[in-house]
Amino acid sequence: MFTLLKKIVVHVSWLGVALAGLHPFAIAQAQSWPSQPIKINVGFPAGGASDIMARLIAQKLSQGLGVPVIVDNKPGAAGTLAASLTARAAPDGYTLLLASPTAITLAPSTLAGKITYAPDKDLLPISMVAKYPLFLVANKQLGVSNTAELIKKAKANPGKINFASFGVVTSGGLAVEQIKLMAGIDVLHVPFNGSAPALQALMGGTVDLMFDTAITAMPNIKSGKLVGLGVASPKRSPLAPDLPSVADAVPGFEADSWNGLMAPAGTPAAVINRIQAEVAKFVQDTDVKERFATLGADSVGNTTAEFTQFLKNETVHYTRLVKEANVKVE
Repeated sequence: MFTLLKKIVVHVSWLGVALAGLHPFAIAQAQSWPSQPIKINVGFPAGGASDIMARLIAQKLSQGLGVPVIVDNKPGAAGTLAASLTARAAPDGYTLLLASPTAITLAPSTLAGKITYAPDKDLLPISMVAKYPLFLVANKQLGVSNTAELIKKAKANPGKINFASFGVVTSGGLAVEQIKLMAGIDVLHVPFNGSAPALQALMGGTVDLMFDTAITAMPNIKSGKLVGLGVASPKRSPLAPDLPSVADAVPGFEADSWNGLMAPAGTPAAVINRIQAEVAKFVQDTDVKERFATLGADSVGNTTAEFTQFLKNETVHYTRLVKEANVKVE
């Protein structure tokens, strides 16, 4: 009994030594943070939707934290360059990532062996800031007005309907593969190098359909240039309350994009919690919701635990989808 007690005391003593070595540093770091400018790495060029979102987040975080928050554009490799740089940065709370699906939840299945970081090990989720519902839009010449009519026509004309996307390994590209699989339709997936050329081809009648973001889909739906068939979220979007969900015709269908904040692994929990609290606060501001709407985004601001679980679920979903749909990644 004495020997067992001695072992317990020794074990607790070693634990105490370890904690003693870390605890004061962690407390000091949390108490002094932030004391210098914070940088948000963005994997896309200045002027785009991600950049605009990042600058809005930076402005609000700066107001809440009392230090400058700088947007650092690091375009390249579909956002994975910025993710890689963030993963290698010091875990001190002064480097953050504006994360998106391609670099985080798509990368394990679509870019395996091509990235130098593990999203689930080298980066810490903080909070999802916003979601971008994808809208299923069609050229008027296709002659369909909703998703059910599209599926009926596609089944009657296998291989004759063209479905554009802004890249195979993007949320829009995988949405095409997902609806092919779930609805059991044979359509030709035509990936373009970005959303602009895909939309141009759709408007010009070269292709019949695409999943597009609200920022470009909604103006064309409202003007009558394109036909809105459905929104790819489980429920109707506040951005287009009259447009039904694709899931009404294809049960369980969901495809959207999102932006969230992440930090290098090892960033103190107190810092993560502080940033999350600021996000949860500012996404409720009326001006933020209005700005998000102009970007075609719905505000989120969920907890770190919720965001972490979402990333796990979406990674599993995309891994399964890539395999089942036999998506070929160049």
